[in-house]
Amino acid sequence: MEQDRKPATTSPASEADWRSLQHQEFVEQIDLLIRTAHMIRTALNNSFAQLEINEVRYAALKVIDAIRESGCSQSELARKLGQSESNICTLIERMESDRLVIRQQSQKDRRKRVLQVTAEGAQILERVKEYHGTVSQRLLAALSPDQRRQLTGMLQTLLKAAQIQRTQRETVRTVSDSPAPYALRDVPAA
Repeated sequence: MEQDRKPATTSPASEADWRSLQHQEFVEQIDLLIRTAHMIRTALNNSFAQLEINEVRYAALKVIDAIRESGCSQSELARKLGQSESNICTLIERMESDRLVIRQQSQKDRRKRVLQVTAEGAQILERVKEYHGTVSQRLLAALSPDQRRQLTGMLQTLLKAAQIQRTQRETVRTVSDSPAPYALRDVPAA
């Protein structure tokens, strides 16, 4: 983009000023994204509360339901939701006690236990999807179809970058004597 280019003539002082301004712009953009996400999360959670469910349970039900043919393991659910396996274990225990999911032996691999959405869980999931659709439509109505397509593309790019950075950070954490990956050298982790 035109605004991302640094000035043609730069002195060391103006180079530092340009980097500082660019850095501040990045910070403001991420802060804006975080505030927007918080507002959306609040709107969705207020809507979901009527069904006595939260966004984490909704996300879990959605993932488990999407891969019901092969069955979803707890470790696969943790990976898809970006959560630790211990957090997912606690979540699933609570969802089991609320009769939203069950753990059962895999048909394909008898050594493996998989998660399945119960009939009650499926019913709640469908109702939540309706609420989610209504809230989403209201929130995105301010954007034109072209702006929504652009937003989707930009968010997918940001998500991919965040996933790559997270993977690199986890790799560095597990190999303690390795230097930081080149792309993240001297850059604080997000």
